[in-house]
Amino acid sequence: MSVRLRAAGILITLIVASRAEAIPAFARKYGMSCTACHVAWPVLNPQGLSFRDNGYQLGLMKDDPSSAPAAYVPFSARTVPTYQFTRTTNQPGAWGSTETRTGGIGAPAVDVLAAGTFAPDLSYLVVLAGFTPDEAGSVESAWARIANIGGGGWVNLRVGKFEPEQPVSERRGILRTAGHAVYSARFDGSQVGFDLASNHVGLELDGHDARSETHYSIALLHANGGHGSRGPWSQPVVHAHATRAFEIDSAALPWLRIGALGTIGWWPTRFTTSDGTTIVEGTGRDFRKYSRVGAEVSGIFGHASTPFFWTAVAMHGQEQGSAPDVDPGLATRKSSFDGGFLEVNWVPVSAVAYNATPWVLFARYDVVRYDSGPGDFDGLSAGLRRHMALGPRASLAVHAEVHADRTRGTGFQPAGGEVQVQTALLGFDVCF
Repeated sequence: MSVRLRAAGILITLIVASRAEAIPAFARKYGMSCTACHVAWPVLNPQGLSFRDNGYQLGLMKDDPSSAPAAYVPFSARTVPTYQFTRTTNQPGAWGSTETRTGGIGAPAVDVLAAGTFAPDLSYLVVLAGFTPDEAGSVESAWARIANIGGGGWVNLRVGKFEPEQPVSERRGILRTAGHAVYSARFDGSQVGFDLASNHVGLELDGHDARSETHYSIALLHANGGHGSRGPWSQPVVHAHATRAFEIDSAALPWLRIGALGTIGWWPTRFTTSDGTTIVEGTGRDFRKYSRVGAEVSGIFGHASTPFFWTAVAMHGQEQGSAPDVDPGLATRKSSFDGGFLEVNWVPVSAVAYNATPWVLFARYDVVRYDSGPGDFDGLSAGLRRHMALGPRASLAVHAEVHADRTRGTGFQPAGGEVQVQTALLGFDVCF
């Protein structure tokens, strides 16, 4: 197989991989530009994939933190100051439904990242996020990972708070106006607080071949939210994700990847109360099962240096009803939803330069349909990024994006009417 096809396959595997944090501290440690690991920040290139999957190691003497220069500090920071305008229809007003319009430059949040290795095959990541007048700093991610257990990359163990593996990362995606609707889909009256788009505490076993063409992940998580249960693993969730990539001898479609994911969890619905209404934490029982299953396909059109790559995802979700004494209307009902998204990204030009991939164009269509009740959703987002700099000291991109969506059955008047949202955003994505 040609070198071009191999490069295309590895490139797109990286592009759609999750956990795509951009951390300039790594570039400073190894004395390289960010383009050594990123083809279109925050998109990884083949070296970036190998570096990530091998526990933030390049296989060089500099991997050992004891060999790093005394001036090296494994910290980075990211902020995205933006102007945003949002129009929302069918909202409550003094004389019926009204339309709201808001716009301005908000106080930008800051991500503070620390990542690297403790020792060979022992890596870590800590992300503190927030730090605005309305949002205190919080721990978004904090995990440690043991790589290459038993030699090779097939057995790796991660423990802490992290993002479950997804077809496209929610936490480090390129779009900023809206998340993947199907990841967070919940039907009306649901008691389950699990959100696939959130980071969760747990442990993960994952593995991959030398080029990450075959990859798997199995995670045991504690779902965020809720009041906890009396069980040994409170609010348990099992999440699995597996992918297989194929290199194709075709100039039009040189690479294709297929994958599947599945989630099953149990959510407590009855609790002990201290005064008849106040729930006592950690007393949940009478679990109700919920599940998510999905399939994905990704591909690339054209040459690997200027790829047009796409990802299509379809998911089905289901949840049991609640206990009879909690909500009689939901006692025997099983609810379900179907949804997915199509996301496309295109790097139209590339160059051997400081900003090697100056332009990135992107778009995504989201859809969710429920078996009954309100909430059916359609959304479309599109935009472009102009990378002004990608270097070991700092990276800067100008980001412009527009978004429009509609949700049926949630409007104020008439009751159950449609709510429409339009958003425009312009800002700078800065990482240093």
